[in-house]
Amino acid sequence: MIEKELEMSTELDLEIETLRSQTRDLKSEIKNLRSQIQQNSILQKAKLDLLSERTEALKKLSTKVKAIEDIPGVRTPRWYVVDIDFQYASTAPQFNSIQIAADGPFICTQIQPYYLVTDNDYTHYQGFYDGTANPNPAATPLAVGRYLPCTASAILSSNFKNLAVDAAVGAPGFCDPGNTLPKGPLRDFPEFSFRLQVAGSGTFWTQNKTVPAAAFYGYTEPTYLGVQGFVERTDRIVVYAQPETPIPLNGKVRMVFHGFQILGNIKISDMLGY
Repeated sequence: MIEKELEMSTELDLEIETLRSQTRDLKSEIKNLRSQIQQNSILQKAKLDLLSERTEALKKLSTKVKAIEDIPGVRTPRWYVVDIDFQYASTAPQFNSIQIAADGPFICTQIQPYYLVTDNDYTHYQGFYDGTANPNPAATPLAVGRYLPCTASAILSSNFKNLAVDAAVGAPGFCDPGNTLPKGPLRDFPEFSFRLQVAGSGTFWTQNKTVPAAAFYGYTEPTYLGVQGFVERTDRIVVYAQPETPIPLNGKVRMVFHGFQILGNIKISDMLGY
C-alpha cells in the first residue's frame, strides 16, 4: 500500500514537473512573441513615419512648384553663344547649335543677335564714291573685329538723320551722287531672319517661322522675354539664320542667350508636369 502511494506520488511529481516545464516554455514563447510583436511594431511605425514624411514632401512639392520661380536650387548667371559663319554675297540659310551644361537647366531671359565682321577685303566695304566701281580703301576703315546689328532697322530708328550725311564727313549717305549705286551704312549692314529651336523637345520658340532680326532689338536694349524660356540640362539650342539680302561682309552671326542656370539634377518639364 505504501509502495503504491509512493509510486503514485512519484508519477504526480513527474507530471507536475512536466506541466511546470511546459508552463515555463509557454511563458518563454509568449515573451518572445511579445518581443517580436514589439520589434515589428517599432519597425512598422518607423516605415509608416517614413512614408508619411515622403507623402508630405511630395504634397508640398506638388503644390509648391507651379512655376519656374518655385523650383528650389542655386541660381547662377549664364550666357550661351551660337556662332554661324557667313561669306560675302551668300544668301543660303545656315544653322548651328550649342549644348546646355550638365550642371542644371538653363532659363533664358533675354536674346540678342550680333554680326561680327571678319572681312579683310576693302572692296566689300562702302566708302567714298568718286565715280569708280570700287570704294577708296584710304577712305574706308575696315570694320574687322567689330560688331554690327543683324538688321539695318536697328540704326534707322535712332540715326535716320545721320544717314543722309555725305561720305566726306565719315558717314556715307543712302546713295551715290548719281543715284545709281546703293551706298552707305544700309549697304554694310546684313539683314537676317531667325528660327530658334530646342532640339530635345523639337519645340520652336519661333513656331517654325522665321522672325525678322528687328524683332530681337528694343530701343538700345536686347529682347527681354515676357515668359522665361527653359532648356533642359544637356539639351541643345538650335539657331537657324536666313539672310534676307546678300551678305555684305564676311562675318558670323553671334546669337547671345542670357539668363541663369538652376544648379542640380533638375528636370523642369517633370516638375511642372509637362
